[in-house]
Amino acid sequence: MKIVVSGASGQLGRLVAEQLLGRVAPEDVILVTRTPEALTELARLGAEVRHGDFDEPGSLPDAFAGGERLLLISTLAVGRRVQQCHAALDAAARAGVRHVVYTSLTNPVAGHPSGEVVDEHRECEELVRSCGLAWTVLRNAAYAELQVPLGAVAATYGRLVTNAGDGRVAPISRSDCAAAAVVVLTTDGQDGKTYEITGAEALTQADIARLLTDVTGKAVKVVPTGDRRLMWGLGRLGTPKPTARAIVDLGIATREGYFDVVDPAFEQLTGRPPRGLREVLAAHREDLLGTDDAAMAHG
Repeated sequence: MKIVVSGASGQLGRLVAEQLLGRVAPEDVILVTRTPEALTELARLGAEVRHGDFDEPGSLPDAFAGGERLLLISTLAVGRRVQQCHAALDAAARAGVRHVVYTSLTNPVAGHPSGEVVDEHRECEELVRSCGLAWTVLRNAAYAELQVPLGAVAATYGRLVTNAGDGRVAPISRSDCAAAAVVVLTTDGQDGKTYEITGAEALTQADIARLLTDVTGKAVKVVPTGDRRLMWGLGRLGTPKPTARAIVDLGIATREGYFDVVDPAFEQLTGRPPRGLREVLAAHREDLLGTDDAAMAHG
């Protein structure tokens, strides 16, 4: 059984590829990417690396050819993702793929504060379910690693500025999301299932501030702020307006409970609990501290 991984040179795709190569024969792994040169090391291990670009639909049937299961990793191309998903599913059907696994996100419901980002995932899920192929949806919670750059700023200034109120999130590491995907891609009985891939506990911003304090040794306190004030502050820092809007909207969605989902699916799939946020932050302690502080911490 040949398995195709789209977006294989991306952060999640590469982790999936590496874990697949530890589980199945390398000749059964097809890695599709816009930048094949970025996967030379995995090609040397025996995986087949092919060029494929969701914005060039004509490249996809050959890229997917011979594959039986496809991991369709959603792209960052907000505004084009539904079109890309449609092109990928059409190419998969033409190439003879039998089962598509799509990476979505938590709670992609209508009226979500994050707007277009979530709407596109919901539409893509609908396309996947109606494409005529076997399907599985993996709704990945927020990546724990995304807390690292935010945590570095908080540790530097001792303040975690947020509009999330007492809302909770259940972060999960990218490597754990990859592990869940690998299980689904390599086992039977996954057709028609939607899995919520979350961390083992939901955390408030106050919980995250305490973790940052423990891991870095630098006191971090939560500073609540309003949506407009956060938008203004991000603008003063030079944050591009679309990025600032996305950050504010994520805070609103967190505050309103859209990410307060904890599900046992990861442990049921893999047989082990997910890594906690503390473990992920500890692995990135030098990034949290910055170059000078990290050097001092090493004596």
